[in-house]
Formats: sequence, structure tokens, C-alpha cells
Amino acid sequence: MSLKQIIVFLIFALLSIYTAFLNPHDSVVHITQNHSLKLPTVLLVLGSILVGVIVTVFLFWTFNFKNALARWKISFKNNQIEKKNIKVETLFKKGESLFICGKTDKAQRLIEKLLDTSPEHVGALNLMGRILSATGKPDQAEIFYEKALSLDPQNIHALFDLADIYSKTGRQSDEIALLQKMQGMNPGTVAPLLHLRNIYLKQEDFKKVCVLQKRILPLLRDNNEEWKKEQSNLGQYLVELGKKSLQTGNRDGAISEFKQAIRTCEQCLPAYLSLGDAYIESSKQKPALKIWKTGFQKTGDTACLVRSQIALRESEDYQDLLSTYEESLEATKDPSLLVLLLSTFYLEHGLEDKALSLLENNASQHPLLHALLLENARQSGNGKSSHFELTRDAIFALSTRRGAN
Repeated sequence: MSLKQIIVFLIFALLSIYTAFLNPHDSVVHITQNHSLKLPTVLLVLGSILVGVIVTVFLFWTFNFKNALARWKISFKNNQIEKKNIKVETLFKKGESLFICGKTDKAQRLIEKLLDTSPEHVGALNLMGRILSATGKPDQAEIFYEKALSLDPQNIHALFDLADIYSKTGRQSDEIALLQKMQGMNPGTVAPLLHLRNIYLKQEDFKKVCVLQKRILPLLRDNNEEWKKEQSNLGQYLVELGKKSLQTGNRDGAISEFKQAIRTCEQCLPAYLSLGDAYIESSKQKPALKIWKTGFQKTGDTACLVRSQIALRESEDYQDLLSTYEESLEATKDPSLLVLLLSTFYLEHGLEDKALSLLENNASQHPLLHALLLENARQSGNGKSSHFELTRDAIFALSTRRGAN
């Protein structure tokens, strides 16, 4: 029983008690001027209470009926809405399945039917945009994406799909602005940053690429494999940024960026090669040789040894590199390439006997190059022939394929 009903009951009860006090004996109740009713006070009190109870019960059930009727109307309306929503969602899922299966025509007809019934269905509007985009109608697709976003401005699917439309129609500035907006709306998500980075990669704007990549990495901490991949990518981007600096004559800036690439990813071979090359261009042979040696130790790539060998071609101070070659040859499980490289190194510095011994005692996976070097080693004094130089260049090319980029 509600508070209102309790108050009504109490009012009638109090009126009855009040009447009883005013009429301690028989009470005369005048119905009209000529008709009256004489009742004992007790009966009057009890009658008043009974009337109060009846009125209260009547009011209670009246209010309840009105509420029940209102609830029934709401429930009926909700049921109708729910049935409509179920039907709409069923059509939407069917249309989505048809689109995924490549049946775009059937999917389009179904979604058009759905939008006739429910024109503000955001998912259907977005799906229609995807269908139109897939059938080569980006302008029409854009209209549906914009309508979806007018209903749900933060719908991530519509935002991404609209950004894709901008990309397809060459509107990079619009695409960038939209991706930046998405990142602002969802600062903890990595996808908009990856898309932005890829745009700047196409533009070869490696300065912006590196800035974005540094923002991407902290968001991937929970995915160790992906984090390592993107960390390695950052090293590559820093190398490209360094190369851009070299092109503009900023060698010091380039050296700084190559060093940063190595600190970021110590397996970044291009960073070691490029940093050594920058030192050589600055007439700093010693630090160049040092960085190439470190690069070989960290990556195991012979491209670093080739760089050092070329730098020391006219030098007598080659013992450190010779030791590195010989130690690496002893440690490696596949000595074939190192045998060829070390043999060229021996021949360049007049050590034909060592080259001959090394070649005769080791087989090779590159028999032609092996045979040509062996012939040079047997012809003492011909280490500087053009025949040797062609062979050596072929071996260097074979050794530096991984570090070429």
C-alpha cells in the first residue's frame, strides 16, 4: 500500500474518531432538512471506518489499475520494439555474412531493405558504405559513412572506413586529420597511429614516422612479439632518417640518428654499415672499423667484415681484422663464405700461402668462386690481377646482400 493510500485511510479514521468525541450519545445524522438518521455513536464510528476502508481500497485498486494499464502499454510497446530490433539485427547479420562471402549484390539488396525499415541503423549504414566502396563507388560510400557518423560520431568502424575512402580518393590531408581525431578520441589505441605512420612512410617523411613510432611502442608493451617487431622497425626508420640527413649535407645529424638506431635495436645491420660509412666519409677510419666490428659481433653478418676489408685494403694495420676473420672461421658452423672472404683478404695483403692452404683444406658451397680464388693463390704475385678483382667483387656482392638496404 502506498503512502498516499495510508494517508487517506488515516484521514477517514481520524474523522470517525473526531465525530465520536463530538457525539458521545446517539448521533443524529441529517441527510436532508426533513430526513435524519439516528445512530449509536459506535455504529457511526464503525461505519465511518468502514467507509474509509472501502474508499481507500477503491482508490488503491483504481491507482493500481491505472499503473497496470500504463505498464502494460509500455511492455507492449517494448515488445514491439524488441521484435523489430530482433528482425533488424537478423537482417543485418545476414547481410554482413553475405558481404563477407563476396555476395555483394544480395548483401546490398538486403541492407537497402533493412534501411527502409530502420534508416538510422548505424551498423547497416556503415555496411552499406563498405559494400559501395567494394563495388567501386567511393563517393556514394562516403555519404553513408557520414550519415553513420552524424548518428554516432565516435563509431570507430565508420571512422576507419571513411579514412580508407579518403586514402583511396587521394585526400591524404583529410585522412590524416581524421586519423588524428580518432587518436584524440581513443588515446590508448594503436591502430590510428599505425595508419598515420604508414601514410608518412608512403610520403617518406621519416621524421614524422619516427615520432609516431616512438608513440606506438609503449602501446604494445603487452604484446612482446609485436613490440620487438616494431622496435626493430624503429631502428630501420632511424636509419632512413639518417640517410635523408646525409642527402641534405647534415652528416653530424646522420651520425646521431645512426647511433640512435643502434641503441634502439642492436641487431640493426644497416645502422652499423651506414654509421661506419659516415665515419669513413669524415676521415675517421678507426671509429668506422670499431663500429663495423661491433656490427659483426652483434649481427654475425659478413657485410661488416667486407666494409672493414675494403677500408684496410691499402693499409698495413690489418691485424685486428685478420684476427676477427680467423676467430670467426673457427667458431662458425658454416665456414664456406668466410673461407672465401678470408682468402681474398690473404691475397690482398700478399699472404698467398695462407690463402692456398685455407682453400685447399676447406670445401665450398660456391665451387666456381672457390676455384677461381684457388687459381689466383697458386699464381703467386697475381693477387692484384683484374681476374682476381672480378672474383673478389663477386664474393663481396654475395656477402653483402643482406646489408644492401
